[in-house]
Amino acid sequence: MQKRVLAFCLLALLMIPRGVAQAVVPVLSHITTQEKIIALTFDDGWSNSTSEKVRQILQDHTVVATIFPVSTWAASNRSIIKRFLDDGHEIGNHSATHPKLTSLSRKQQEQEIREAHEALAKLAGEQLTNFFRPPYGAYNQDTLQVAAKLGLQPVTWSVDSWDWRDIPVEQVVKRTLEGAKPGAVILMHLAGRNTVKALPGIITGLREQGYRFVKLSELFAGHPVARPVQSASKPVQLEYQGEALLLEPAAKLRDGMTLVPCREFLQHFGWQVFWDGDRQRAVCRQGVKYFVVQSGNTGPDALAGSLEGGKLFVPLRQIAAQIGLGLDWDSQTNKAILR
Repeated sequence: MQKRVLAFCLLALLMIPRGVAQAVVPVLSHITTQEKIIALTFDDGWSNSTSEKVRQILQDHTVVATIFPVSTWAASNRSIIKRFLDDGHEIGNHSATHPKLTSLSRKQQEQEIREAHEALAKLAGEQLTNFFRPPYGAYNQDTLQVAAKLGLQPVTWSVDSWDWRDIPVEQVVKRTLEGAKPGAVILMHLAGRNTVKALPGIITGLREQGYRFVKLSELFAGHPVARPVQSASKPVQLEYQGEALLLEPAAKLRDGMTLVPCREFLQHFGWQVFWDGDRQRAVCRQGVKYFVVQSGNTGPDALAGSLEGGKLFVPLRQIAAQIGLGLDWDSQTNKAILR
């Protein structure tokens, strides 16, 4: 694979009111690459029947995509979101109610985006990405600062298919195929006026041009995912058998407790983790051994976990003991030594 160079537009770097730096994050729209990869993305929701037809077309053509549903619609239509997830698609944040964010105060923007992410995390669990697409593609400095605070990565698009316009289907297909370039992000909609009719032709046409469809998480795999700039957590070093154990996302110390991402930690020790979105829990297996991590609370047969940004975090000491590891703590260096 040829080396890919990310192309993104950095709209702002820093604002410094009262001497306190307030970070923003870059807005991604495509990458610059010679590799013929391209990402289909679908916004909104609104219509169950049309959304299901879109899902079926993607399944019939074995295409993966990134879905940006409005969270209030998604929460009322869990079954269709689950079918998208079961098909291997990924989910991003598109706000709670689809307002034009630039017409809102910073506080209102944060409420819209935060509520959406919390609602989608309950639906998608670890299949929720940190990608955030502002409704209408409209954002301002407040939007970017809120995204940075919440650890979200804003993404727009480089090709607008116009599937939402009252134009001939052939024009939608032609416009999309002519606008396609390696590394492009294509904007479509789950309930666009022409989406269902145009999508098969777009998929077929792009494949004839030699393109491979990828999700945004693969397209932007070389880009550092946005991380929260304001957090009550402290970084923690992990060590196992004399070597640093690096996790992404990283382990963190909060309220005297070390938390680690469940899937990434267990995979290091040869465990498999299966997410059950309906029950909000992870089933962890290694051979005939298994245990459950339950989001939100615990019971006699489950460890307690918490969903944060679509990732299930668990207390390190409990999960280490569950798989037969001991733990020593160095308070001077914030280091947990596993043995």
